[in-house]
Amino acid sequence: MITINILADAKFPFDRKSLRAHLAQILARYRLVKDVEIGLLVVGKRKMAEYHKLYMNLPGATDVLSFPLSDSSDSRPFLASPDGILRLGDIVICYSVAVEEALSKQVVVDKQIQFLAEHGLMHLLGFHHE
Repeated sequence: MITINILADAKFPFDRKSLRAHLAQILARYRLVKDVEIGLLVVGKRKMAEYHKLYMNLPGATDVLSFPLSDSSDSRPFLASPDGILRLGDIVICYSVAVEEALSKQVVVDKQIQFLAEHGLMHLLGFHHE
């Protein structure tokens, strides 16, 4: 079973059901359809700026951060979870930045949040960019 735990304040309105479905589709593309877990946190600009400084040592808020639980650059085998669940890691999205980006791209906020979540998920799966 795919489990996507979304934690977001009610003041950040977005379609959680369609976001879960979108991420589940991506996982299915990579044949990750059972016993997978992802955490997704939606925060405001102030909290994202804190995370950005703490984890990336960069100022200001960013749109998305991801925190994989395994290191794809490490050649050693990853220890399996005793309960058999593949915990990929966590994604943090800044709602305020997502809204700004949606306005600039002229897309609905839900689509921008899906885009950012997908970007974060790709990092959890080991795909990186420079």
